[in-house]
Amino acid sequence: MGANTSSLLSEEIDEISRQADLPRLEVKRLYKRFQKLDRTQSGTLDADELLMIPELSMNPLHPRLLAVFENVNFHEFVNNIAAFSPSGAEEKKVDFAFKVYDVDADGFISKHDLDTVIRMLVGEHIPDETVQEVVARVVEAADLDKDGRISRSEFTSAVDVADLASRLTVSF
Repeated sequence: MGANTSSLLSEEIDEISRQADLPRLEVKRLYKRFQKLDRTQSGTLDADELLMIPELSMNPLHPRLLAVFENVNFHEFVNNIAAFSPSGAEEKKVDFAFKVYDVDADGFISKHDLDTVIRMLVGEHIPDETVQEVVARVVEAADLDKDGRISRSEFTSAVDVADLASRLTVSF
């Protein structure tokens, strides 16, 4: 799809713009950024190349973000970046956040998933009991069908979508 060539075709820009719901100009700008990051000119970005993005490398959740992003071609890169774009749809932002919290990628956020993400955020400075209390409270509040895990729809209901969208806005 032109990810490892020097330029994108107009049709490719149109397709990516439509699929990612981003303006053509932003797709072109992201392509230039992708090319600079792709030091090996492989057409994909690995973890080391992705960590050259300061907004990613400085985030305490960067291991989870890398798991979602790693070894992506340009098309996948744009679709993931669309979640952070100021012009990106709120739905894409919610989807991306859900993927970050769904550590085992089973379509649900379990207590174990939450525990993993919370520990990434707070490090080793918080006692296990406190983390477990937070996990239990979050699941209790968000798990509407009381099956012990948070579905995608329960996640959407539990988060303040507008606040999440503003927090997931980064200019690349």
